[in-house]
Amino acid sequence: MQNRILPLAALASLLFIIGLGCTKIDTTTLGTDVLTVDNVNTFSETFPVIATQGIFTNDSTIIKKSDNHLIGQISNDPLFGKTDAAIYVQFKPVFYPFYFGNAGDTVRNSGTIPPITLPTRAGFDSAYICLSYKGAWGDTMASSTIPQTFEVRRIVEAAFKDKTDTLRKLNYRPVVDAQLLGEATITPQIIAKKVVFNWGKDSVENQIRIPLNTIDGKAFAKELYNLDSSANILSNGFKSDNEFRNRSFGFEIKVKTGSGNTLFYVNLTEAKTRLEFFHRKVKDNKIDTVVQSFRMYPVAASATVAASSSHNYVKRDYATGTIPTPSASNNEIYLQTSPGTFGSLKIPLLTGLSNRIIHRAYLEVDQIGFGATQDVYTPPPYLYLDLKDTVNTIPQRYKPVYFDLSLNSYNPDANFVNPLYHPYPFNNGNVDTRVFGGQALARSEGGNLFYRYQINLTRYIQHIATNGYHNYDLRLYAPFNYYYPQYLGSQYVIPYYNPLAAGRIKVGGSYNPSNPNHTMKLVVIYSKL
Repeated sequence: MQNRILPLAALASLLFIIGLGCTKIDTTTLGTDVLTVDNVNTFSETFPVIATQGIFTNDSTIIKKSDNHLIGQISNDPLFGKTDAAIYVQFKPVFYPFYFGNAGDTVRNSGTIPPITLPTRAGFDSAYICLSYKGAWGDTMASSTIPQTFEVRRIVEAAFKDKTDTLRKLNYRPVVDAQLLGEATITPQIIAKKVVFNWGKDSVENQIRIPLNTIDGKAFAKELYNLDSSANILSNGFKSDNEFRNRSFGFEIKVKTGSGNTLFYVNLTEAKTRLEFFHRKVKDNKIDTVVQSFRMYPVAASATVAASSSHNYVKRDYATGTIPTPSASNNEIYLQTSPGTFGSLKIPLLTGLSNRIIHRAYLEVDQIGFGATQDVYTPPPYLYLDLKDTVNTIPQRYKPVYFDLSLNSYNPDANFVNPLYHPYPFNNGNVDTRVFGGQALARSEGGNLFYRYQINLTRYIQHIATNGYHNYDLRLYAPFNYYYPQYLGSQYVIPYYNPLAAGRIKVGGSYNPSNPNHTMKLVVIYSKL
Protein backbone atom coordinates (compact mmCIF):
# COMPACT_ATOMS: atom_id res chain seq x y z
CA MET A 1 0.00 0.00 0.00
CA GLN A 2 1.32 3.41 -0.84
CA ASN A 3 2.12 5.94 1.83
CA ARG A 4 -0.79 8.34 2.45
CA ILE A 5 0.59 11.70 3.51
CA LEU A 6 3.90 13.01 4.79
CA PRO A 7 3.72 15.11 7.99
CA LEU A 8 1.27 17.94 7.48
CA ALA A 9 0.12 18.93 10.97
CA ALA A 10 -3.57 19.12 10.10
CA LEU A 11 -3.49 15.75 8.39
CA ALA A 12 -1.57 14.13 11.21
CA SER A 13 -4.48 14.99 13.46
CA LEU A 14 -6.77 13.26 10.97
CA LEU A 15 -4.93 9.99 11.48
CA PHE A 16 -5.58 10.29 15.20
CA ILE A 17 -9.26 10.94 14.54
CA ILE A 18 -9.47 7.97 12.20
CA GLY A 19 -7.97 5.81 14.93
CA LEU A 20 -10.83 6.79 17.23
CA GLY A 21 -13.47 6.62 14.51
CA CYS A 22 -13.97 2.86 14.66
CA THR A 23 -15.01 2.87 18.33
CA LYS A 24 -17.70 5.58 18.24
CA ILE A 25 -20.83 6.06 16.21
CA ASP A 26 -19.67 9.58 15.45
CA THR A 27 -18.09 12.61 17.07
CA THR A 28 -21.07 14.41 18.59
CA THR A 29 -21.10 15.49 22.23
CA LEU A 30 -24.88 15.07 22.33
CA GLY A 31 -25.02 11.36 23.10
CA THR A 32 -25.77 9.59 19.82
CA ASP A 33 -23.85 6.52 20.97
CA VAL A 34 -26.42 5.81 23.72
CA LEU A 35 -29.61 6.51 21.74
CA THR A 36 -31.88 3.50 21.30
CA VAL A 37 -34.40 3.38 18.47
CA ASP A 38 -37.24 1.13 19.71
CA ASN A 39 -40.04 2.35 17.40
CA VAL A 40 -42.26 2.74 20.48
CA ASN A 41 -40.90 5.85 22.14
CA THR A 42 -37.94 6.66 19.90
CA PHE A 43 -38.01 6.48 16.13
CA SER A 44 -35.55 6.86 13.28
CA GLU A 45 -36.40 8.30 9.89
CA THR A 46 -34.20 8.68 6.83
CA PHE A 47 -34.70 11.62 4.48
CA PRO A 48 -33.22 11.23 0.98
CA VAL A 49 -31.01 14.00 -0.36
CA ILE A 50 -31.12 15.37 -3.89
CA ALA A 51 -27.50 16.18 -4.75
CA THR A 52 -26.11 18.16 -7.68
CA GLN A 53 -22.43 18.45 -8.65
CA GLY A 54 -20.90 21.92 -8.44
CA ILE A 55 -17.50 23.40 -9.38
CA PHE A 56 -16.17 26.65 -7.92
CA THR A 57 -15.54 28.61 -11.12
CA ASN A 58 -14.52 31.74 -9.21
CA ASP A 59 -13.06 30.25 -6.05
CA SER A 60 -12.98 32.73 -3.18
CA THR A 61 -10.15 31.00 -1.29
CA ILE A 62 -7.52 33.44 -0.06
CA ILE A 63 -4.15 32.35 1.30
CA LYS A 64 -2.35 34.37 3.95
CA LYS A 65 1.40 34.86 4.00
CA SER A 66 1.79 32.73 7.13
CA ASP A 67 -0.18 29.79 5.70
CA ASN A 68 1.60 26.81 4.22
CA HIS A 69 1.89 27.27 0.44
CA LEU A 70 2.06 24.48 -2.10
CA ILE A 71 4.05 23.82 -5.23
CA GLY A 72 3.99 20.84 -7.56
CA GLN A 73 1.88 19.00 -10.04
CA ILE A 74 -0.75 16.27 -10.17
CA SER A 75 -0.73 15.38 -13.85
CA ASN A 76 -3.35 12.64 -14.14
CA ASP A 77 -5.67 12.02 -11.21
CA PRO A 78 -8.20 9.62 -12.79
CA LEU A 79 -11.10 11.31 -10.97
CA PHE A 80 -10.16 14.99 -10.84
CA GLY A 81 -7.66 15.47 -13.65
CA LYS A 82 -4.78 17.90 -13.17
CA THR A 83 -3.51 20.31 -10.51
CA ASP A 84 -0.72 22.83 -11.00
CA ALA A 85 0.68 24.99 -8.18
CA ALA A 86 3.34 27.71 -8.21
CA ILE A 87 4.76 30.11 -5.62
CA TYR A 88 5.63 33.79 -6.03
CA VAL A 89 7.79 35.37 -3.34
CA GLN A 90 9.90 38.44 -2.70
CA PHE A 91 13.07 38.19 -0.59
CA LYS A 92 14.68 41.23 1.10
CA PRO A 93 17.69 42.18 3.21
CA VAL A 94 17.10 42.75 6.91
CA PHE A 95 18.45 46.32 6.96
CA TYR A 96 19.19 49.30 4.71
CA PRO A 97 21.61 50.56 3.51
CA PHE A 98 22.57 46.92 3.18
CA TYR A 99 26.08 45.58 2.62
CA PHE A 100 27.56 42.08 2.40
CA GLY A 101 29.91 40.93 5.12
CA ASN A 102 30.65 43.03 8.19
CA ALA A 103 31.45 46.71 8.21
CA GLY A 104 34.98 47.16 6.87
CA ASP A 105 35.21 43.70 5.31
CA THR A 106 36.92 43.25 1.96
CA VAL A 107 34.47 41.20 -0.10
CA ARG A 108 35.09 42.52 -3.61
CA ASN A 109 37.07 41.21 -6.56
CA SER A 110 39.55 44.08 -6.56
CA GLY A 111 43.31 43.71 -6.74
CA THR A 112 45.53 40.82 -5.75
CA ILE A 113 44.92 39.50 -2.26
CA PRO A 114 48.12 38.42 -0.54
CA PRO A 115 49.50 35.91 -0.44
CA ILE A 116 49.52 35.50 -4.22
CA THR A 117 49.28 31.72 -3.87
CA LEU A 118 45.62 31.95 -2.75
CA PRO A 119 43.49 30.07 -5.34
CA THR A 120 40.79 32.67 -5.65
CA ARG A 121 39.89 36.23 -4.77
CA ALA A 122 37.11 37.71 -2.70
CA GLY A 123 33.63 38.23 -4.13
CA PHE A 124 30.42 36.50 -5.15
CA ASP A 125 30.37 32.70 -5.19
CA SER A 126 26.83 31.29 -5.61
CA ALA A 127 23.17 31.74 -4.67
CA TYR A 128 20.27 29.45 -3.72
CA ILE A 129 16.55 29.84 -3.20
CA CYS A 130 15.52 27.74 -0.22
CA LEU A 131 12.05 26.73 0.98
CA SER A 132 11.09 25.35 4.40
CA TYR A 133 9.43 21.99 3.68
CA LYS A 134 6.34 21.02 5.71
CA GLY A 135 5.00 17.89 4.01
CA ALA A 136 3.44 16.45 0.86
CA TRP A 137 0.13 15.18 -0.46
CA GLY A 138 -0.25 12.57 -3.16
CA ASP A 139 2.22 9.82 -3.96
CA THR A 140 5.11 9.91 -1.50
CA MET A 141 6.48 6.39 -1.97
CA ALA A 142 10.08 6.15 -3.14
CA SER A 143 9.15 3.36 -5.56
CA SER A 144 6.48 5.33 -7.43
CA THR A 145 6.94 9.07 -6.83
CA ILE A 146 7.62 10.92 -10.08
CA PRO A 147 10.53 13.40 -9.70
CA GLN A 148 9.55 16.98 -10.46
CA THR A 149 11.84 19.75 -11.71
CA PHE A 150 11.45 23.00 -9.77
CA GLU A 151 12.28 26.08 -11.85
CA VAL A 152 13.00 29.68 -10.82
CA ARG A 153 12.31 32.83 -12.87
CA ARG A 154 12.17 36.56 -12.16
CA ILE A 155 8.87 38.37 -11.64
CA VAL A 156 8.62 41.48 -13.84
CA GLU A 157 5.14 42.71 -12.88
CA ALA A 158 5.40 45.91 -10.84
CA ALA A 159 1.98 45.44 -9.24
CA PHE A 160 3.26 42.32 -7.47
CA LYS A 161 6.24 43.93 -5.79
CA ASP A 162 4.42 47.15 -4.88
CA LYS A 163 1.18 45.74 -3.39
CA THR A 164 2.71 43.90 -0.47
CA ASP A 165 -0.43 43.98 1.68
CA THR A 166 -2.78 42.56 -0.99
CA LEU A 167 -4.32 39.10 -0.49
CA ARG A 168 -5.19 37.67 -3.89
CA LYS A 169 -7.32 34.76 -5.06
CA LEU A 170 -5.53 31.60 -6.11
CA ASN A 171 -6.05 32.15 -9.85
CA TYR A 172 -3.78 35.23 -9.93
CA ARG A 173 -0.45 34.77 -11.69
CA PRO A 174 2.02 37.67 -12.07
CA VAL A 175 4.04 38.21 -15.24
CA VAL A 176 7.51 36.64 -15.21
CA ASP A 177 10.61 36.84 -17.38
CA ALA A 178 11.26 33.92 -19.72
CA GLN A 179 14.87 33.42 -18.61
CA LEU A 180 15.44 30.36 -16.43
CA LEU A 181 17.53 31.26 -13.37
CA GLY A 182 17.84 27.86 -11.74
CA GLU A 183 16.35 24.40 -11.36
CA ALA A 184 16.49 21.33 -9.13
CA THR A 185 15.00 17.83 -9.21
CA ILE A 186 12.74 17.23 -6.20
CA THR A 187 11.10 14.22 -4.52
CA PRO A 188 10.06 13.80 -0.86
CA GLN A 189 13.00 11.45 -0.40
CA ILE A 190 15.51 14.02 -1.68
CA ILE A 191 14.11 16.67 0.66
CA ALA A 192 14.27 14.35 3.66
CA LYS A 193 18.03 13.88 3.30
CA LYS A 194 20.33 16.02 5.41
CA VAL A 195 22.14 18.56 3.23
CA VAL A 196 25.67 19.68 4.14
CA PHE A 197 26.87 22.88 2.49
CA ASN A 198 29.30 25.76 2.85
CA TRP A 199 32.22 23.32 2.76
CA GLY A 200 30.88 21.31 5.70
CA LYS A 201 30.30 24.26 8.01
CA ASP A 202 26.50 24.17 7.78
CA SER A 203 23.75 21.59 7.33
CA VAL A 204 19.96 21.54 7.07
CA GLU A 205 17.07 19.08 6.87
CA ASN A 206 13.58 19.39 5.38
CA GLN A 207 14.57 22.19 3.07
CA ILE A 208 14.12 22.47 -0.70
CA ARG A 209 17.26 24.00 -2.21
CA ILE A 210 17.27 25.38 -5.75
CA PRO A 211 20.61 26.72 -7.02
CA LEU A 212 20.58 29.75 -9.31
CA ASN A 213 22.85 27.74 -11.54
CA THR A 214 22.09 28.70 -15.14
CA ILE A 215 24.12 31.32 -16.99
CA ASP A 216 21.27 33.78 -16.55
CA GLY A 217 20.79 32.78 -12.93
CA LYS A 218 24.42 33.29 -11.98
CA ALA A 219 24.46 36.62 -13.81
CA PHE A 220 21.32 37.87 -12.06
CA ALA A 221 22.49 36.74 -8.61
CA LYS A 222 25.85 38.43 -9.15
CA GLU A 223 24.04 41.55 -10.37
CA LEU A 224 22.08 41.64 -7.10
CA TYR A 225 25.26 41.05 -5.13
CA ASN A 226 26.94 43.96 -6.87
CA LEU A 227 24.17 46.33 -5.81
CA ASP A 228 25.96 46.54 -2.47
CA SER A 229 25.99 50.31 -1.96
CA SER A 230 29.03 50.12 0.29
CA ALA A 231 31.06 49.16 -2.78
CA ASN A 232 29.57 51.50 -5.35
CA ILE A 233 27.54 54.44 -4.11
CA LEU A 234 26.28 55.03 -7.65
CA SER A 235 24.47 51.68 -7.64
CA ASN A 236 22.32 52.52 -4.62
CA GLY A 237 20.55 49.21 -5.03
CA PHE A 238 20.62 48.53 -1.31
CA LYS A 239 20.16 52.12 -0.20
CA SER A 240 16.48 51.68 0.72
CA ASP A 241 13.61 49.25 0.53
CA ASN A 242 12.09 51.15 -2.37
CA GLU A 243 15.36 51.09 -4.33
CA PHE A 244 15.83 47.38 -3.79
CA ARG A 245 12.24 46.51 -4.75
CA ASN A 246 12.79 48.34 -8.02
CA ARG A 247 15.77 46.05 -8.75
CA SER A 248 14.29 42.74 -7.58
CA PHE A 249 10.51 42.28 -7.85
CA GLY A 250 10.55 38.68 -6.64
CA PHE A 251 10.73 35.10 -7.95
CA GLU A 252 8.42 32.53 -9.48
CA ILE A 253 9.00 28.95 -8.32
CA LYS A 254 7.07 26.46 -10.43
CA VAL A 255 7.28 22.90 -11.71
CA LYS A 256 8.44 22.21 -15.24
CA THR A 257 5.58 21.03 -17.43
CA GLY A 258 5.46 17.24 -17.46
CA SER A 259 4.27 14.41 -15.26
CA GLY A 260 3.84 14.55 -11.52
CA ASN A 261 1.77 13.03 -8.72
CA THR A 262 2.77 15.00 -5.62
CA LEU A 263 2.08 18.43 -4.13
CA PHE A 264 4.76 19.85 -1.81
CA TYR A 265 3.94 22.18 1.10
CA VAL A 266 6.30 24.91 2.28
CA ASN A 267 6.13 27.80 4.71
CA LEU A 268 7.45 31.11 3.41
CA THR A 269 7.77 32.86 6.80
CA GLU A 270 10.10 30.37 8.48
CA ALA A 271 13.84 30.93 8.68
CA LYS A 272 14.63 28.02 6.35
CA THR A 273 12.88 29.89 3.53
CA ARG A 274 15.39 32.41 2.17
CA LEU A 275 17.57 33.60 -0.67
CA GLU A 276 21.12 32.57 0.22
CA PHE A 277 24.22 34.36 -1.06
CA PHE A 278 27.57 32.64 -0.66
CA HIS A 279 30.53 34.98 -0.98
CA ARG A 280 34.23 35.08 -0.16
CA LYS A 281 35.87 37.65 2.05
CA VAL A 282 39.41 38.25 3.30
CA LYS A 283 40.13 37.41 6.91
CA ASP A 284 43.69 37.47 8.27
CA ASN A 285 45.04 37.35 4.70
CA LYS A 286 42.97 34.23 4.05
CA ILE A 287 39.89 33.60 2.01
CA ASP A 288 36.82 32.87 4.16
CA THR A 289 33.52 31.78 2.58
CA VAL A 290 30.39 33.02 4.34
CA VAL A 291 26.65 32.96 3.67
CA GLN A 292 24.13 35.77 4.08
CA SER A 293 20.39 35.45 3.53
CA PHE A 294 17.45 37.54 2.43
CA ARG A 295 14.05 36.64 3.89
CA MET A 296 10.36 36.92 3.12
CA TYR A 297 8.85 39.25 5.72
CA PRO A 298 5.06 38.82 6.22
CA VAL A 299 4.97 42.18 7.97
CA ALA A 300 7.44 45.06 8.10
CA ALA A 301 10.71 43.87 9.63
CA SER A 302 11.61 47.38 10.80
CA ALA A 303 10.89 51.02 10.07
CA THR A 304 13.01 50.74 6.93
CA VAL A 305 12.16 47.20 5.75
CA ALA A 306 8.59 46.88 4.44
CA ALA A 307 6.65 43.63 4.21
CA SER A 308 7.39 41.27 1.33
CA SER A 309 4.89 40.28 -1.30
CA SER A 310 3.94 36.62 -1.79
CA HIS A 311 1.28 34.55 -3.50
CA ASN A 312 0.24 30.96 -4.21
CA TYR A 313 -1.18 30.10 -7.63
CA VAL A 314 -3.26 26.92 -7.81
CA LYS A 315 -5.06 25.75 -10.95
CA ARG A 316 -7.42 22.80 -11.37
CA ASP A 317 -8.06 21.24 -14.78
CA TYR A 318 -10.83 18.64 -14.85
CA ALA A 319 -10.67 17.84 -18.57
CA THR A 320 -8.94 14.47 -18.09
CA GLY A 321 -10.95 13.43 -15.02
CA THR A 322 -14.36 11.80 -14.70
CA ILE A 323 -16.04 14.48 -12.59
CA PRO A 324 -19.71 14.95 -13.57
CA THR A 325 -20.72 18.09 -15.40
CA PRO A 326 -22.75 20.32 -13.07
CA SER A 327 -26.34 19.48 -13.94
CA ALA A 328 -29.41 17.84 -12.45
CA SER A 329 -29.52 15.30 -9.64
CA ASN A 330 -26.53 12.95 -9.63
CA ASN A 331 -25.80 9.66 -7.85
CA GLU A 332 -22.11 10.59 -7.52
CA ILE A 333 -20.68 13.79 -6.08
CA TYR A 334 -16.98 14.69 -6.35
CA LEU A 335 -15.61 16.75 -3.44
CA GLN A 336 -12.15 18.29 -3.63
CA THR A 337 -10.42 20.51 -1.09
CA SER A 338 -10.17 24.20 -2.05
CA PRO A 339 -9.79 25.28 -4.74
CA GLY A 340 -12.22 22.64 -5.77
CA THR A 341 -15.75 21.39 -5.98
CA PHE A 342 -18.96 21.22 -3.97
CA GLY A 343 -22.33 19.52 -3.80
CA SER A 344 -25.63 21.41 -3.87
CA LEU A 345 -28.13 19.57 -1.66
CA LYS A 346 -31.89 19.65 -1.25
CA ILE A 347 -33.94 17.72 1.34
CA PRO A 348 -37.51 18.44 0.21
CA LEU A 349 -39.24 16.13 2.74
CA LEU A 350 -38.04 18.36 5.61
CA THR A 351 -40.50 21.04 4.58
CA GLY A 352 -43.50 20.92 6.93
CA LEU A 353 -41.74 18.73 9.51
CA SER A 354 -43.51 19.08 12.89
CA ASN A 355 -44.76 17.42 16.08
CA ARG A 356 -41.59 15.79 17.31
CA ILE A 357 -38.61 16.17 19.62
CA ILE A 358 -35.35 15.75 17.72
CA HIS A 359 -32.80 13.74 19.70
CA ARG A 360 -30.28 13.64 16.91
CA ALA A 361 -30.17 14.64 13.23
CA TYR A 362 -27.16 14.27 10.99
CA LEU A 363 -26.22 14.33 7.34
CA GLU A 364 -24.40 11.12 6.41
CA VAL A 365 -21.97 11.14 3.47
CA ASP A 366 -20.16 7.96 2.33
CA GLN A 367 -17.25 7.41 0.00
CA ILE A 368 -18.07 5.24 -3.02
CA GLY A 369 -15.87 3.65 -5.66
CA PHE A 370 -12.88 1.81 -4.26
CA GLY A 371 -9.72 2.09 -6.32
CA ALA A 372 -5.96 1.98 -5.96
CA THR A 373 -5.68 5.76 -6.15
CA GLN A 374 -7.60 6.28 -2.88
CA ASP A 375 -4.40 5.23 -1.08
CA VAL A 376 -2.49 7.96 -2.93
CA TYR A 377 -4.99 10.80 -3.21
CA THR A 378 -6.51 10.71 0.26
CA PRO A 379 -9.83 12.33 1.28
CA PRO A 380 -10.34 15.81 2.74
CA PRO A 381 -9.87 15.63 6.52
CA TYR A 382 -13.05 17.69 7.05
CA LEU A 383 -16.21 18.65 5.17
CA TYR A 384 -18.22 21.82 5.83
CA LEU A 385 -21.91 22.55 5.25
CA ASP A 386 -23.66 25.90 4.92
CA LEU A 387 -27.00 27.33 3.77
CA LYS A 388 -28.02 28.96 0.50
CA ASP A 389 -29.43 32.40 1.30
CA THR A 390 -33.00 32.82 0.04
CA VAL A 391 -33.05 36.62 0.51
CA ASN A 392 -29.77 37.78 -1.02
CA THR A 393 -29.71 36.00 -4.37
CA ILE A 394 -28.01 38.58 -6.65
CA PRO A 395 -25.23 37.81 -6.24
CA GLN A 396 -26.00 34.52 -4.55
CA ARG A 397 -24.96 34.46 -0.92
CA TYR A 398 -24.51 31.72 1.64
CA LYS A 399 -24.56 31.76 5.43
CA PRO A 400 -23.61 29.40 8.28
CA VAL A 401 -25.94 26.66 9.49
CA TYR A 402 -28.10 27.76 12.42
CA PHE A 403 -27.19 26.62 15.95
CA ASP A 404 -25.04 23.54 15.28
CA LEU A 405 -21.59 24.95 14.50
CA SER A 406 -20.80 25.26 18.20
CA LEU A 407 -22.45 25.28 21.62
CA ASN A 408 -22.11 29.07 21.74
CA SER A 409 -24.77 31.39 20.35
CA TYR A 410 -24.17 33.08 16.99
CA ASN A 411 -26.20 34.80 14.32
CA PRO A 412 -25.98 33.58 10.69
CA ASP A 413 -28.24 36.45 9.60
CA ALA A 414 -25.89 39.17 10.85
CA ASN A 415 -24.77 41.70 8.25
CA PHE A 416 -21.95 43.06 10.37
CA VAL A 417 -19.35 41.52 12.63
CA ASN A 418 -18.00 43.83 15.31
CA PRO A 419 -14.20 43.71 14.95
CA LEU A 420 -13.79 44.78 18.58
CA TYR A 421 -15.11 41.42 19.74
CA HIS A 422 -14.52 38.71 17.17
CA PRO A 423 -13.97 38.42 13.44
CA TYR A 424 -16.40 35.56 12.89
CA PRO A 425 -20.17 35.17 12.99
CA PHE A 426 -19.73 32.64 15.82
CA ASN A 427 -18.35 33.63 19.21
CA ASN A 428 -15.88 30.83 19.76
CA GLY A 429 -13.87 31.95 16.73
CA ASN A 430 -14.43 28.92 14.53
CA VAL A 431 -16.48 25.81 13.92
CA ASP A 432 -16.35 23.38 16.85
CA THR A 433 -15.97 20.05 15.05
CA ARG A 434 -16.65 18.14 18.28
CA VAL A 435 -20.20 19.45 18.01
CA PHE A 436 -20.61 19.94 14.26
CA GLY A 437 -18.73 16.82 13.15
CA GLY A 438 -17.57 16.65 9.55
CA GLN A 439 -14.42 14.58 10.13
CA ALA A 440 -13.39 11.76 7.80
CA LEU A 441 -14.09 8.59 9.76
CA ALA A 442 -12.62 5.28 8.59
CA ARG A 443 -15.02 2.41 8.00
CA SER A 444 -14.66 -1.07 6.49
CA GLU A 445 -17.06 -2.99 4.26
CA GLY A 446 -16.29 -6.28 2.55
CA GLY A 447 -12.61 -5.81 3.28
CA ASN A 448 -12.59 -2.36 1.67
CA LEU A 449 -11.68 0.77 3.60
CA PHE A 450 -13.95 3.72 2.97
CA TYR A 451 -14.58 7.06 4.66
CA ARG A 452 -17.78 8.41 6.16
CA TYR A 453 -18.65 11.95 7.21
CA GLN A 454 -21.47 12.76 9.64
CA ILE A 455 -22.50 16.40 10.09
CA ASN A 456 -24.68 17.36 13.05
CA LEU A 457 -27.87 19.32 12.24
CA THR A 458 -29.87 18.48 15.39
CA ARG A 459 -30.82 21.93 16.65
CA TYR A 460 -31.37 23.30 13.16
CA ILE A 461 -33.81 20.48 12.33
CA GLN A 462 -35.52 20.95 15.72
CA HIS A 463 -36.21 24.59 14.84
CA ILE A 464 -37.69 23.53 11.50
CA ALA A 465 -40.03 21.17 13.36
CA THR A 466 -40.88 23.52 16.26
CA ASN A 467 -40.57 27.06 14.91
CA GLY A 468 -41.17 26.61 11.21
CA TYR A 469 -37.65 27.58 10.11
CA HIS A 470 -37.13 27.65 6.37
CA ASN A 471 -35.88 24.43 4.80
CA TYR A 472 -32.80 25.85 3.08
CA ASP A 473 -30.85 24.34 0.23
CA LEU A 474 -27.39 23.31 1.40
CA ARG A 475 -23.83 23.47 0.10
CA LEU A 476 -21.34 20.71 1.01
CA TYR A 477 -17.62 21.26 0.40
CA ALA A 478 -14.10 20.93 1.82
CA PRO A 479 -12.71 24.45 2.35
CA PHE A 480 -9.20 25.50 3.28
CA ASN A 481 -10.79 28.72 4.47
CA TYR A 482 -13.95 30.60 3.62
CA TYR A 483 -15.67 33.91 4.16
CA TYR A 484 -19.07 35.48 3.82
CA PRO A 485 -19.14 38.93 2.17
CA GLN A 486 -21.89 40.14 4.49
CA TYR A 487 -19.46 39.89 7.42
CA LEU A 488 -17.22 42.76 6.29
CA GLY A 489 -15.99 40.80 3.27
CA SER A 490 -12.56 39.21 2.91
CA GLN A 491 -11.11 41.04 5.92
CA TYR A 492 -12.47 38.18 8.00
CA VAL A 493 -11.33 34.98 6.35
CA ILE A 494 -12.41 32.04 8.47
CA PRO A 495 -9.79 29.27 8.60
CA TYR A 496 -10.94 25.67 8.37
CA TYR A 497 -9.12 22.41 9.02
CA ASN A 498 -7.97 21.26 5.59
CA PRO A 499 -4.52 21.93 4.11
CA LEU A 500 -4.84 23.84 0.85
CA ALA A 501 -5.70 21.49 -2.07
CA ALA A 502 -5.03 18.34 0.00
CA GLY A 503 -7.87 15.86 -0.31
CA ARG A 504 -10.42 14.57 -2.80
CA ILE A 505 -13.18 12.00 -2.63
CA LYS A 506 -16.12 10.58 -4.61
CA VAL A 507 -19.21 10.19 -2.43
CA GLY A 508 -22.72 8.88 -2.89
CA GLY A 509 -25.18 11.55 -3.96
CA SER A 510 -28.89 11.37 -4.71
CA TYR A 511 -30.75 8.17 -3.93
CA ASN A 512 -29.40 5.26 -5.94
CA PRO A 513 -31.48 2.05 -5.79
CA SER A 514 -28.47 0.00 -6.90
CA ASN A 515 -26.36 1.29 -4.00
CA PRO A 516 -28.77 2.59 -1.34
CA ASN A 517 -26.50 1.97 1.63
CA HIS A 518 -24.05 4.65 0.47
CA THR A 519 -26.60 7.23 -0.65
CA MET A 520 -26.34 10.69 0.88
CA LYS A 521 -29.05 10.95 3.53
CA LEU A 522 -30.31 12.87 6.55
CA VAL A 523 -30.93 10.61 9.54
CA VAL A 524 -33.34 11.93 12.20
CA ILE A 525 -33.81 10.20 15.56
CA TYR A 526 -36.85 11.60 17.37
CA SER A 527 -39.78 11.11 19.72
CA LYS A 528 -43.35 12.02 18.93
CA LEU A 529 -45.05 14.73 20.98
